[in-house]
Amino acid sequence: MADAAVTVCWDDTCHKRTLQLRKASPDEPATPGNPVMTTESATAAESPAARTPQTPEPSIRPGFAIMSDLPGKPIHVTLVLKNQRGATVLNRQISTTPQPTYPNGRNCTPAGHQARLMVTEEGSLIPR
Repeated sequence: MADAAVTVCWDDTCHKRTLQLRKASPDEPATPGNPVMTTESATAAESPAARTPQTPEPSIRPGFAIMSDLPGKPIHVTLVLKNQRGATVLNRQISTTPQPTYPNGRNCTPAGHQARLMVTEEGSLIPR
């Protein structure tokens, strides 16, 4: 993938963010300051007969889009992924409800809301 765009809508207002995708090493941390999203597998290709059963490594690392003031009510999200030629390879929509975050512990006031989504191997966009 070359890039991605996410559009989040609520209360008749939409907010669009572009995510630049890049290659990442398997042990590189994905944090809000270091957004990472890639479709490259961390394992080398093998013939089916040579494979041993193991837990598959995720082929997509997290990407982050900062949206101020996400509500604690349903939002509509559209994710579009494009290849190096600029052709759309994925265009999915989902409605989800952002959950409160507690960076200082659950005994403190929430610091805002966050929605977590994942693209499955089949190309579905689901909450996680």
